[in-house]
Amino acid sequence: MTTAASPIPLICFGRHRELGQKMEKTLQPHFSYSAIVTNYKDPAVLLALLDNLNPSPRGVIIGGGFNGDVVRGVGDAVEAWTRSHEGVEMIPVMSVPAGTFEAGGPPALAGWIKGELARVFEVKW
Repeated sequence: MTTAASPIPLICFGRHRELGQKMEKTLQPHFSYSAIVTNYKDPAVLLALLDNLNPSPRGVIIGGGFNGDVVRGVGDAVEAWTRSHEGVEMIPVMSVPAGTFEAGGPPALAGWIKGELARVFEVKW
């Protein structure tokens, strides 16, 4: 379990930076966003983040506004990066189902993200 002094760093892919910032506040003190990425065209940007962020991200969340091609591209890039760095644990990539926000607004989005993070990182809210 994490403490307020050591939140788990994540990269957030979200179309709307303000919504990403709002979601990050709901995840504290267990998690923090090291970066919020609002578009994805070039895996080199993601690879540069993985190489240079300190502390290193331990997970990636992709918002429901990104299509399956982006989800697969991010997943493939993260997997390739992880495999190329000896001793680095596989970084989980979590993708919010399309329509989650539209169906229930910020509370539904926060609920899905918290549930997935609890499952993946065994965090109790």
